[in-house]
Amino acid sequence: MARTGEAGTSLGSTSDCRALLVSGMLSSQRLPRWICDVVSCADHDPFSRSSTLVTEVECETPRAQSLDSHPHQLLACPRRSSAGSPAAPIGLMDRRGFFIRLAAAAASSSCLALTRAGAAAQDRLEIARVDPYVVRIGSRKEIVVCRVETSDGLHGWGEGTSPPNFAPTVAQIRSLGKLITGERAWDVERIWRRMYTVEENTLGGTLYAAMSAIDIALWDILGKHLGVPLHDLLGGRVWERLRLYTSYRWGDIPRTAAAYRRRTEELIAEGATAGKYDPFGPYPEPSRQLPTAVLNEVREMIRGIREASPDFDICIECHSKFNVASAGRILRAMEPYDPFFIEEPLPPENVAALAVLQRSTNIPIATAEGIQGHFHYRQLLAEQAARIWQPDVARAGGVTAMKKIAALADTGYMTIAPHNPNGPVCTAASIHVAASIPNFLIMEEGNRETEQYEEVFADGWKQRLDEWSIPAGPGSAWT
Repeated sequence: MARTGEAGTSLGSTSDCRALLVSGMLSSQRLPRWICDVVSCADHDPFSRSSTLVTEVECETPRAQSLDSHPHQLLACPRRSSAGSPAAPIGLMDRRGFFIRLAAAAASSSCLALTRAGAAAQDRLEIARVDPYVVRIGSRKEIVVCRVETSDGLHGWGEGTSPPNFAPTVAQIRSLGKLITGERAWDVERIWRRMYTVEENTLGGTLYAAMSAIDIALWDILGKHLGVPLHDLLGGRVWERLRLYTSYRWGDIPRTAAAYRRRTEELIAEGATAGKYDPFGPYPEPSRQLPTAVLNEVREMIRGIREASPDFDICIECHSKFNVASAGRILRAMEPYDPFFIEEPLPPENVAALAVLQRSTNIPIATAEGIQGHFHYRQLLAEQAARIWQPDVARAGGVTAMKKIAALADTGYMTIAPHNPNGPVCTAASIHVAASIPNFLIMEEGNRETEQYEEVFADGWKQRLDEWSIPAGPGSAWT
């Protein structure tokens, strides 16, 4: 019989379920009594007070049917002991403790598997578990990661972040996990194709995000099993270091040429050689028309950046906000300042319109961050619609699809600038793919709140504004 919790959440009948415990997102006083305790970040300093981990737990309790009142969380059920009574509430583990516990569990599972099945089973790498998690790092609270574990206890991490929502991706990862349990982690290509074909009626962003997460995790497993970094499985290194552009580091300064010149000089002094931001402000009216006053203001801002240095590469973000007429005016206004690229002046759906725009200017147009799957890049190549492609490893279909996209671009002499606004697993995967492709151009800095990366990258993490080194540890080098 359905009942209602104290917070007004509709509850279903008792059943076995898997749920997410969201810690630190909501005051425990606002949650129904049957939900596990919430430990705030301020009370428990696991992620330097700025990060929260959403952990998966086994439970037997009424399942939450409606999350409308708490759109940023999935509610969890209390655990039950073997006697059926509620167990002690689950608190928030710190990140290091979380991974230590997972590693200990993996080691225990590995010993058990070796005892039962011997070394031959270890080589099979049979998928035993696929578990989604949501991690909050800094101000980001929608980073979806996936842990795939084999029957011998080896595990790999993937990521399928696709903001602003995370609940659909978590659900899709669980669904795909059931599909691929029992498969060999070796068979990455076969698993990718099976996830794609079986779920063909639900093709879209959520499916590709989940596929990406699982695919990245499988590649991580193979690298760890063989004791080699991920890029070695993709053909080895083409690049020893990867150039990057800074993300939105101009900050809240006056929209004048003088202010942007000064700030750019500061960034250059800090090591930056390129940078990107969206200078156009909020989304325009439904007509997608850019006001002339805004265009004139942006012209001055870009002029200031160029005056700071003739060598600093300016990357201008448009976020697919404009119509063809406005996009054409932007390109013409920016030409005197020689931008490195202009990103998505038009929505990506109409490739022919984008091709007309690209042929009208010498400024390279960059696009494709939202294109899902490698199949949809064919028209982009055929129309020569953009000179720089920006696949996102969490949206395109993971490492498997991204490597194919890069090869396709190379046939048309297009370069790859990976879209990288996500979490650390995506950053690691993008670095490894970029290191292995000859047509890599530049990497997006993305997340600037990287203090916690030092804890999750096996080789550590050094934040730079000009280039990144390539992890040398096994797999993606994510612990």
